[in-house]
Amino acid sequence: MKNRFTRLLSKVTTASLLAMSLAAVTPASAATVTASKDTLSRLKAAQTAVTHSVTFTVTSFTATIDYAFDAGFTSQGGTAAATCTGGTVAVTNTGNTFHLVPTTCSAGAVTLTGLTFTNPSAGTYTNTISGQHSGTVNIPIISDDQVTVTATVSPNMSFNVGANATCDVNFAGNGGTVALGTLSTGAISSSSVSSVNVICTRLSSNATSGTQVTVLSTNASLKSTSASTDSIPSASAAMSAGTANYGLCLDDITGKSVTVPVGGTLTANIASACTNSTAAGTVTGVTGATQNLWSVNAGVSNAYWELQVKAAISGTTPAHNDYTDTLTFIATGTF
Repeated sequence: MKNRFTRLLSKVTTASLLAMSLAAVTPASAATVTASKDTLSRLKAAQTAVTHSVTFTVTSFTATIDYAFDAGFTSQGGTAAATCTGGTVAVTNTGNTFHLVPTTCSAGAVTLTGLTFTNPSAGTYTNTISGQHSGTVNIPIISDDQVTVTATVSPNMSFNVGANATCDVNFAGNGGTVALGTLSTGAISSSSVSSVNVICTRLSSNATSGTQVTVLSTNASLKSTSASTDSIPSASAAMSAGTANYGLCLDDITGKSVTVPVGGTLTANIASACTNSTAAGTVTGVTGATQNLWSVNAGVSNAYWELQVKAAISGTTPAHNDYTDTLTFIATGTF
């Protein structure tokens, strides 16, 4: 009986020692990182100069952690840098493996940046984390990672021209009459004086190369309807009471919308100019051919320019009550 107990005790003791021995030689497994990711600037296959930004979270950081790129990635250099919580990290590398050596780092996020690689061919690749902590990051490389978006903007233009008391961004009328009244040798009859209408031109256009506003005079003068040989001539000159002349000038009333994109620059294309509410001024004579008045060099929203019509007579200007001219305005955009 004693011998049997002794043998049993010996077996129990041997089993216990064996268990202790196995426990002593079994290595502790590395903790697994969490929230691991590698953000690439491009996922396209064979794309060069692709940057990587690696982050993962550890429960402690007291020994070296390695981040190894899949062999499919080809390094293009760069200056690797790493950060940790509460300390600093030195980075060295052996080929595609980057060694992160901590100094007084604690639990938290670890980052690795400054890495530039050429992507491999299309497929799924695995980068590995090893050392004090372990983990993997899967990276899909695809044949193309970009989508082209296209659109077309159709040409668009609106134009208003008409006789009105004033001209501004809200003008929307068309046509009408500038009635200069009864002319006398002692005064210049003019738009914006004594309630005579001005001509307002207003333009909106998305023409990339700009828009031109032109005018064409039917009679190239103020001509009598009943006596076609009698006319008030038109010439480019300073207006003077007592000297027969008729013409147009660009008023100082000009501008464009400020509540929407204002667009290009407005440019006067006739040399003459005049001032609102003033009869005097220099006019451009109408010729019977198309004449450029003003233009804008790009797209514009609600651009406007006011024109004055002026006339004067001499003591020998024939008396008629039917002097007239028709002005045709055209806006032409270059798209």
